[in-house]
Amino acid sequence: MSIRMALATIAGARVEVLQKAPGDVAKHAAMGGVLISTSLVAMVSAFFALNSTLGLHWAVAAAAGAAWGVLIFNFDRMLMFSMGRGSGLIKGGVSALSRVLLAAVIGSIVSMPLVLKIFEPEIRDELVTMQFEAKKENQRKSDEAFAKITELEQEQTRLLDVVSGRSTSAVSDNADVVAAKAKLETAEKAYQDANAQAQCEFDGTCGTKVPGNGESYQQKKRIADEAKSTRDKAQRSLDDTTAKVTEQLESGAVNDTEQAHKRLPEIQADLDLRRAEQRAQEEKGKEATEGNTGLLARLEALDRITEGRPSGAAAHLAVFLLFFCIEVLPVIAKVLSAFGPETLYDRLLRRMDDDADTDDKVWASRDRDLAELKAEQRADMERAQLDAQTAAHAKTAQLVADKQLKMAMKAVEVWGELAQLRTDEELNRWYREHVGPNAPIPTALRPEPSVPQQSAPQPNDPESTLRIPKVVLPHQNGVPMNGNPSSTHP
Repeated sequence: MSIRMALATIAGARVEVLQKAPGDVAKHAAMGGVLISTSLVAMVSAFFALNSTLGLHWAVAAAAGAAWGVLIFNFDRMLMFSMGRGSGLIKGGVSALSRVLLAAVIGSIVSMPLVLKIFEPEIRDELVTMQFEAKKENQRKSDEAFAKITELEQEQTRLLDVVSGRSTSAVSDNADVVAAKAKLETAEKAYQDANAQAQCEFDGTCGTKVPGNGESYQQKKRIADEAKSTRDKAQRSLDDTTAKVTEQLESGAVNDTEQAHKRLPEIQADLDLRRAEQRAQEEKGKEATEGNTGLLARLEALDRITEGRPSGAAAHLAVFLLFFCIEVLPVIAKVLSAFGPETLYDRLLRRMDDDADTDDKVWASRDRDLAELKAEQRADMERAQLDAQTAAHAKTAQLVADKQLKMAMKAVEVWGELAQLRTDEELNRWYREHVGPNAPIPTALRPEPSVPQQSAPQPNDPESTLRIPKVVLPHQNGVPMNGNPSSTHP
């Protein structure tokens, strides 16, 4: 077989038909070459996807790619073989559309790894940027999730200061002392302002501009004295509050140290646990981010590269459509040929199929007739066998009935003889008892000549008396023939 004929066979053409239509060999051979090309493209695509994305060894990726290529090859052949002529325009169009859609799905799957491989340098750089952004986002989420760590660290520092005696808790930090200081500062400022106004009025540099101890000066002097009194009162309040707080702090210092010793281990244990959880979470996020180089991540990187870049998007679309068209080309070519004019190959193929269908119908009809004839012969044989069996059963039944009748007649005859003999014996016995043992026996009571004298049973001799057998008499017309010798009396 030539290479062209082998390629045509791969495309689904029948050799015996092509031999009668040599002009169609080239078309079918080209179709077979396209099928092989699409399977090779699918094989290379699967190899790149498995080797680059999953990181498989090249030998394993090559074996898996070869298996994928064979699968796509068989699937494309199935789509082509399932398309034919004579289905009508609407039905054929729907059938062709469904197969084109299936081919489009396969083309999209096959072309995507090839597109990723072509844009691999740009995708790799974009993946680095995406990983950096993901790390920053993970760190932000970790800080939000473990914000309690900062509070625990501050509490730990405070407790350590209390335990070591470096506690920042002083009299000046007390709220009452701070409030008293604020009042004193306010009163001091009010006094300084009032005193400055009074002195300015006394000097004549402000106010009435008249120096000396005048009425205006006296008025401002009273205001300054009141402010001074308020300041002195605030100072005394601050001193009292400070003394009180100092006494409280001195009395509670021992208790604070004891409480700090008790609480510090709990705070440290909780802090260590949360820090360990944070480190584990950060490590997991780091591993997930660094390992996020799979197919979806590469597709996202490709989308980010082409986003906002018309030239990049056009290049991406062009490369995708190139491999997409390569994958759907066999099915498209088959669809176009199905809706085109019939070739010599198509006509020969249709006639051969019609002839084969006619032959099959003829042979099927012949087989059906033979089967019916055989069935009738078997039925006749079974009926003849059944009739023979019925006749044999009837003859056997008649023979059995005749034999039973003879046996019954013989039994009746024997019974009659025995009954007669018993009757004679009874009469003889009665005669001897009533007439006398030596009286002559009447002729009527003498035994018949047909019965030997020596075989006659002797009266009153139980051993010589014959037992009358119990014989089941035959039925005559459904009525039993009854007889009982013992019931016969003279």
